[in-house]
Amino acid sequence: MFSSHRTLKRRTPAQGIDRREYIGHLVDEYYTTTNIEAQQQVTANLANFAYDPINWSHLLEADALDVFVASLETQDQLLKVHGIAALCNLCLDKTAAKFIREQLKLLTGLFVRTDHPEIVLHSLALFYQLLEFGERTERDLLLSPAVLRTVQEWRVKAHDERIVKLCQLLLQDFATRTEVVQLQKASPNVPTAEQQSSEAGASG
Repeated sequence: MFSSHRTLKRRTPAQGIDRREYIGHLVDEYYTTTNIEAQQQVTANLANFAYDPINWSHLLEADALDVFVASLETQDQLLKVHGIAALCNLCLDKTAAKFIREQLKLLTGLFVRTDHPEIVLHSLALFYQLLEFGERTERDLLLSPAVLRTVQEWRVKAHDERIVKLCQLLLQDFATRTEVVQLQKASPNVPTAEQQSSEAGASG
């Protein structure tokens, strides 16, 4: 059993180990270890592989997407961050995107309940990409009233400008005018996304 990247490297044969095999070892390690820090190391490594499209086929073949989904169902915040970050990067792959869309209930539930800014950031980026490249019929599944309310809340309270901007873009590009009006009525003292954008431009 490999307990860390260092251990795996030490046990690697002198002639080396190819990327596909290494990713497979990491996936196996996630399921065989009971050490949370080892799982964090594994998901961090797998998430790093997800940043490069050259690794996507290897991750799919090794069933790494199941690891990322499993990490979202844990109680550990760091595992959740790694899982959602990886899915965000992988969603541009058509096969991965289909798998991810089957997890929309889990993903939106996580977004609505979390108070972790990094999870929110990656969730917003993931939602935007799914909406941008997906079927219009999926919009209602993804942008439920609960999700829209949460987007509005983070648009107001977030200190991270990346989160604020993504919230604005989601509302501007994918929410209907009626939904935006309803959100505004629910929070009458909160400026609309368009007003915030205008104010930001005027102050710039």
